[in-house]
Amino acid sequence: MSDHAPPTVLGRIVTAGWIGRHPGDGGDFPMLMAYAPGDGTLGEAATRAAMRDLLAVWGMRPGGLIENPRINGTPLVAAVDGIDVRVTGFPGLEISRPTSATWTEVARQRGRILLVVTARTWPEGPEAGPEETFAFVQDDRTLAAAATLLLPLA
Repeated sequence: MSDHAPPTVLGRIVTAGWIGRHPGDGGDFPMLMAYAPGDGTLGEAATRAAMRDLLAVWGMRPGGLIENPRINGTPLVAAVDGIDVRVTGFPGLEISRPTSATWTEVARQRGRILLVVTARTWPEGPEAGPEETFAFVQDDRTLAAAATLLLPLA
């Protein structure tokens, strides 16, 4: 989402990326989290509600893993170009961010990425360092409010 988009109840959606551990084999796995900092026009509580509503409209429930998700028949797909990752298929929204050469190499090797979309807001997120980001990502409240998507790499 562009920083120049018109203001909305939802506000911005930002991302964090890291290399985590695959639960099955313990190896490296590319992960992204999308969240709203709570900067929507009606405040943080309204942003959380808007994000929950958006997940519901997309057919995603917090707490579950969805493999190869689709929205209205359109597959959600990740692609890497250099060190940039882009997720397409969300109506009216493209998620993109720079990662690292290591992250994109792991994504190419795995052929998939894990995208966590949480309704929990995090106002400090855009300015946070790696330790604070990891704490947010691992927090039970963040995960309880999140849909987890296993996306193919195009």
